[in-house]
Amino acid sequence: MQRTSNLSIALALLVSAVFSAPAFAQKAASPATVKIGYFNLIVVKAKTPAGDAESLKNQAEGQLRRDIETGQKAIEKARGDKKTEAELKDIVKQVQTELAAKQQALAQLVQSATLQDTQRLVQAANTVAKKKGLDLVVDANSVYAGGKEVLDKGIDVTTDVIEVLNPMAAIDRAAESKKEASE
Repeated sequence: MQRTSNLSIALALLVSAVFSAPAFAQKAASPATVKIGYFNLIVVKAKTPAGDAESLKNQAEGQLRRDIETGQKAIEKARGDKKTEAELKDIVKQVQTELAAKQQALAQLVQSATLQDTQRLVQAANTVAKKKGLDLVVDANSVYAGGKEVLDKGIDVTTDVIEVLNPMAAIDRAAESKKEASE
């Protein structure tokens, strides 16, 4: 009898805990209005000064090509000088080691510059979002679902992002507008 009583009490406590615990309550969905802005990253990159990452990448690729050519010439010279097989292996190994070290160093520089470029873009998008009262700013080319709705209902802030990244663009646009107004 005691056992049945304890089970009844435990069951009653469990039921009351389940039905009264706020942790189990579901939050009611409420409609929210979100102001969305979008920009075209391709246009932004085309109309703003090339970031450090792009120029560094081009320089790094050129430097690596030159280093490879230099290494190949050193190996060919060693063959022409009739170096022994062991000496040739050492030269090849040394060239490969130097190239790998240079490639890694250049890759780290490019990665760092890419991060800085991305941070500048994020900062520009945040600046435009605050200025225009937007809740969300996306790259129009990177929306995989609902893109048409974003473009139809969102605000195109491409020009604004360009102007934040390249203040000269605002001056150029003002001069263009002035010229068009006078015609």
